Amino acid sequence: MKVEYTYDQNLLELKELINGNDVEFQIRLFDSELKNKLKKVRQYFDENKVLTDIYFYIHPNNSYQVIVRRDYFNEFIIQLFTQQLLKEIKWT
Repeated sequence: MKVEYTYDQNLLELKELINGNDVEFQIRLFDSELKNKLKKVRQYFDENKVLTDIYFYIHPNNSYQVIVRRDYFNEFIIQLFTQQLLKEIKWT
């Protein structure tokens, strides 16, 4: 199954790239208020016992690089949706 999602392009920019066994996301927030929501996504994964599920890298200008193991991809997308960074998700 493939996951499709939508987001408000006025609030953020999201690019997804396949990188071997991982999926790499480039996220740029246009509204700095969204930082706390992305921090909650990171905190969710920091609190589990798996150290290699997701790597967060913070870059200047509200830009983030997030590397997600493929087996955690759906969980990451669901967390983005839970924090209202995505408007809609569906499996096709």
